[in-house]
Amino acid sequence: MGVERGKLIADRYELTGRLGRGGMGEVWAARDRVLHREVALKLLDLDGIAHADLPRRFEREAVAAAQIVHPNVAALYDRGIHDDVLFLVMEKVDGQTLTARLRAESPFPLTRALAVASGVCAALEAAHRAQVIHYDIKPHNVILTGDGLVKVIDFGIAGFVQAAFTVARSSQLAPAGTPEFGAPEQFRTERGDERSDLYALGGMLFAMLAGRPPFTGHNSIAVVRRKLDEEAPPLDAFRSGLPPEVTTLVAELLARDPDRRPQSARLVQQRLQALLASCAVADAPTAAVPPTPPTRPLDDVTRRVPRPPSPGSWNRASTDETPFTPDALLPRRFTNDLGIEFARIAADTRPSREAGPSDLVRELARRDCTEVVAGVYAEQPGSHATPEHPVHISVQVFAFPDVATAQDAHGYLGDGGGAWHLTIWGASAEGGLTPGPDKVRRSRRWKQTWRKHRYLAVALAYRADLTNDGSITPWLAAAARRAATSTGPRNHHGA
Repeated sequence: MGVERGKLIADRYELTGRLGRGGMGEVWAARDRVLHREVALKLLDLDGIAHADLPRRFEREAVAAAQIVHPNVAALYDRGIHDDVLFLVMEKVDGQTLTARLRAESPFPLTRALAVASGVCAALEAAHRAQVIHYDIKPHNVILTGDGLVKVIDFGIAGFVQAAFTVARSSQLAPAGTPEFGAPEQFRTERGDERSDLYALGGMLFAMLAGRPPFTGHNSIAVVRRKLDEEAPPLDAFRSGLPPEVTTLVAELLARDPDRRPQSARLVQQRLQALLASCAVADAPTAAVPPTPPTRPLDDVTRRVPRPPSPGSWNRASTDETPFTPDALLPRRFTNDLGIEFARIAADTRPSREAGPSDLVRELARRDCTEVVAGVYAEQPGSHATPEHPVHISVQVFAFPDVATAQDAHGYLGDGGGAWHLTIWGASAEGGLTPGPDKVRRSRRWKQTWRKHRYLAVALAYRADLTNDGSITPWLAAAARRAATSTGPRNHHGA
């Protein structure tokens, strides 16, 4: 491919170090000289592959993948062609691949395996909503960051690579999907659909719990042949003592017939969240889970001391005791991925009963969340900030007793959860918080959620001008994403 450290791609991206090499190209760390940030650059070397439709297909897949904006998905920033090599510019994620983590510790504890699977499933749900199928979900394409976040990489890219091959030829089975984790239909003449990604998710959950993938063989062809001819082995044959709900879910995900699998990532996520919640209850000390009175008045809810993490907790920072105040959890200002600066114009700590309607308040109370830190940010002068139509962001941070409860709440409140309506805060003339005007809900807006230890942040960016100008959407998405990920304990600088 003729690339080396220091090479400039598209007069913009300076290669700083090779991160890995695959069958069709390389991944490099690079420096974006325009936006002054670190990125990952994937170079796809298609030399010798005769397919006149590849550039158009590459463009389509990249544009589709760029529509996915989710904390569990590594963002796709740019794409292009340089010296007849296709390249994609992606978010650089620091952490370990799930492959490396499994190599170091396998099998996983049940709670950790379910939490990773839930993160991957949330990414799949967001991608499938954007009409993007991954086609190559496997441990190597999942990164676990240092702060416990699950990131799925290569969305859209695997689908593009697979479409470049005729999967019926045995010599090209590997690009159609990884044999150990790809769905059986991907190795026939059909391409598969969303349920193919769910099959791969089942294979990963099996591997995390059993210490090995469901199918093995002396070579890739043997593994694929077994997948086409046999049903997956039962998980409890390799690990006993698992809840039957877990083994049943894995068996359904690994069904050879796609019609027998769960039909959407949303349905799978609901089951994973229920399993995580039941594990948290089972692991918690008896004294730490007092029965909740069925009709406890919300006004009588008092703040509780956070419980210690359960013995099976995989995030030992779950008892983070950062003071629950705006200055400890909310930044005073931040800059988003597009270089636009936002400044905080109002902030306060409010009782959770002001966070939204009664059903939301009940769920917060059930999870021992009694207060919310709220802040409002205004875009500083920039491309889309005008005196008539400024961009604002309403940020709310919820504190839960421990990381398991926060994870459960993220399933309900977050991007993969049920429908809900938070209070959208604005700034009053006196500089305090006030509920935003009704027209905000009818404006262009974008929501992003983020969890850091036991704190769950929700950011909603909006421009309340009631126009149909869709060009603002990428700006709102970038603003909401950075607002959410900028909150949390990192802003506490206590003695």
